[in-house]
Amino acid sequence: MGILSCVLGFLFLIISFMFYRKRKVISPIIIFFALWTFILILSNLHLYNIYIASNKAYFLIALMLIFFAIGVLLNIFIKTKKIKKAKHLRSDKSYKKNELRYKIYYLLCFFIILLYIIDIIIIIQELQKGTPLWQIRNWTLDPVGSDNPILNRRSFLESIIRNIILSPFEMIIPPITAFYFFNEENKRRKYILFAVSLLVLVTSSIAGGGGRIGFIYYIGCFILAFFIIYKKEGQSKEKIKRYLKYIGIFLVLGIIFIFGYTIIRTGFENIIKQIYTYFALPPTLLSIWLPDLENVNHTFGLTTFFGIHSYFFRVLDTIGLDFLVPQIYNDTYLYITNAEIFKEVGYGVGNAFVTPIYYFYIDGGYFFVCLASMFFGYIVSEIFERFERNINIKSFAIYSLVTYGVFVTFMRIQTAIPAYIIAFIFIEILFKKNKIKSNG
Repeated sequence: MGILSCVLGFLFLIISFMFYRKRKVISPIIIFFALWTFILILSNLHLYNIYIASNKAYFLIALMLIFFAIGVLLNIFIKTKKIKKAKHLRSDKSYKKNELRYKIYYLLCFFIILLYIIDIIIIIQELQKGTPLWQIRNWTLDPVGSDNPILNRRSFLESIIRNIILSPFEMIIPPITAFYFFNEENKRRKYILFAVSLLVLVTSSIAGGGGRIGFIYYIGCFILAFFIIYKKEGQSKEKIKRYLKYIGIFLVLGIIFIFGYTIIRTGFENIIKQIYTYFALPPTLLSIWLPDLENVNHTFGLTTFFGIHSYFFRVLDTIGLDFLVPQIYNDTYLYITNAEIFKEVGYGVGNAFVTPIYYFYIDGGYFFVCLASMFFGYIVSEIFERFERNINIKSFAIYSLVTYGVFVTFMRIQTAIPAYIIAFIFIEILFKKNKIKSNG
């Protein structure tokens, strides 16, 4: 079943590449099938004594791929009608330009950097005491209220500000910076945005105990933004070459940082092993969890969309109205936190990389895996098509977030993360619309 699912993923990748290769922007649908084909290839190699995933795990992954593709096809089927309607609605002689609210943006960046510097001071103190970096990394990933030197200092108010305001806002800094870097004519403003974003990125990674996903997301946003310029008609070859040089520099520096952090955390001799196990692990870890998921009480979408409702119930619990919190929410919270439990996977222990299927299956078994995967494919395709029809800073931020959500499916479904959902709300808040009359 492992080989069959791998072939299926490769087939979908070829089809999606042929369909989307001439588009103006990089399709997250291609990224999805490329990622999962890569995961399945590595998983079937069975290197470093990693446990072999069960046929059921591979079958569920195959279902996710098939119904994701069905969701994409469903959106394509009704796309023509939507485009006609959109053209009809835009028949007036004006349009709206999205502009960043710079004062709010820089103020939030200042608070993020300030709080990360405080965390870094604590981390330096712990390193001087001999605390290993992996332990510090685990502390930063602990839930609010955990007992460790980093979280103990934070007040309840600070935790709320970090989780509800600063963390979601931080997710939209890379796409904003990347888009303006290639599209902003004001060089001074462009380079200030770039410098501030780098400061946020570096302090965030250090304060997170050596997190690397932030660097990947940051570089990815620049690649997505560059591709738009590259495909845009009328661009001079000199400008493309100059921006291509910038992208090359970003890639080299990003690879150096990522490999540097990996060497510090695991040692030089384990680089290849960690890259392999990161992407080969998801089918294995899903397979290990599946027997436990057979007996869970289905949560009917609450686990998949935990990021939407969780803070509402947390507030009720915090202000003493816990009797209004249903048991199904407590079950959902338990399933979410269980994904962080370390399991023996053959070469050692692993956690978190449980795939979206973990969440879909808890919500409703095979039926919900099919339904949620189809909905996922439909939404990704719809947002991609909307962005390609109307490319601007706001739509690029949404497109980047969705593409990031597609990339991290080797770990989870991102809608289970509250900060991810709130980030979309921040996009609505941070941009103002100026109506500009056309010249006919």
